[in-house]
Amino acid sequence: MEKKLILWDIDGTLMTCYSDGTKAMNEAFRRRIGHPNVLGEIKVGTAMDSALVDGIMEKFSIPKDEKPAIIEEFAEILREIVYNNSTKRVLPGVEEILAELEKQDDVYMGIITSNFRVGAEIKLASVGLDGRFSYGGYGDYPGEKWDAARAAVKEVEEAEKCRFDSNNIFVVGDTKYDINCARKTGFKVISVATGWASYEDLEAEKPDYIFEELVPADFLRIILK
Repeated sequence: MEKKLILWDIDGTLMTCYSDGTKAMNEAFRRRIGHPNVLGEIKVGTAMDSALVDGIMEKFSIPKDEKPAIIEEFAEILREIVYNNSTKRVLPGVEEILAELEKQDDVYMGIITSNFRVGAEIKLASVGLDGRFSYGGYGDYPGEKWDAARAAVKEVEEAEKCRFDSNNIFVVGDTKYDINCARKTGFKVISVATGWASYEDLEAEKPDYIFEELVPADFLRIILK
């Protein structure tokens, strides 16, 4: 079997903690500037956390040098919210798929997410998925998700001293943004309707593969063929 790389989205794909990230971001800025819902005020042309925070800071005239402190406070708030969320959970099929793929010598896995790395790590750890992904592209990246995906692939290839054919790299996600990420990079995309987007909306974008929810046997057949 040729070497394969799976890049997993987090929210709505691997797990769900619902709107905890939004709550934490709003609370971080509420404490700083007193506004209760900054995310309701800002329109940003990207979904990456770093650009999102930059847009909020610009709109509310917050000095740029305050960004590290804002991210640190956001992380502290997110950790408290997520760990107190009794409804957070790993989504169906994920544990079984990860367990099987981890046995495969020629399969590598990473994260590709709009979340800041610290936020991603908090969320994954809260449901016991920490330590399962050696590589990743995160919302700290100064670009779009597809830019972070390219960087993640380069990181894996350099670390593992290998090269992946683009047809053997899979973006797994629950949104149109994930589909766009795959289209921009030339990677394959596996869509799953366990997040905010409906199956019909995802299907209309013509992903390479689509699931209502991840079915281990069918998913593994795609990857391991």
